[in-house]
Amino acid sequence: MKIICGLGNPGAQYAHNRHNAGFIVLDRLAKDRKSIFKRRFLLRAHTARLLFDEGEVFLVKPSTFMNNSGIALKRACAQYHASCEDVLVVYDDTSLALGAMRFRESGSSGGHKGMASVIEFLGSQRINRLRIGIDGAQGTDLAEYVLSDFLSDEKRELSVVIEKAATACIDWVVHGSKYVMNKYNNVKTPDV
Repeated sequence: MKIICGLGNPGAQYAHNRHNAGFIVLDRLAKDRKSIFKRRFLLRAHTARLLFDEGEVFLVKPSTFMNNSGIALKRACAQYHASCEDVLVVYDDTSLALGAMRFRESGSSGGHKGMASVIEFLGSQRINRLRIGIDGAQGTDLAEYVLSDFLSDEKRELSVVIEKAATACIDWVVHGSKYVMNKYNNVKTPDV
C-alpha cells in the first residue's frame, strides 16, 4: 500500500495559490486516472484510490490547514497500513525556480510548515518528498507570497511542471525512489 499526499490549504479561495502546488499535482493524478476524491471525516482528508499492477495507491489531500497536514497523513498511514517508506509527500518550495522540481528520500522540512507537521506526526525525516518550485518571494512577505495565486504568465510553465510531477509520482509507484531521483532531479522543464 502506498500513499501520495499533496500539501495545501482546503477551500476554494486557496485552490490556485502557490502553496497548493501539492493539491494541484494530486488533482491532476486523479483526473488522469479517472478517480474522484471523497471526503473522509475520520482521516481529516479527501482521498482518491488508484490501482496499479503494483497495488493500490491512495491520494491524500488533508482537509486541515497546511500547518497541521501531519494529522491527516498519520491517520491515513494507520488506516491504510503504510509505513514512512510507502509515503510520498508533494509540496511547494520557494527555494526552487518555477518549473523545477526535486525528489528526496529524507531530510528536514527546510522551513516548510506543512512538511514540518508531517515529520512531527510521522516521527521521522525519512519520508519521500517531491518539491515543486514556485520561485521565491523576492522582497515580499513570504506568507503573503505563498498564499497568492499563480500569475497568468506563469500558468503555462506551471502546467508543464504539474504534468511532469504527476508522471514522477507514477514513476515512484512503479519504479521506486532511486529511479525518480536519477530521472528528474536537477532537470528544469524546457522553456515554453
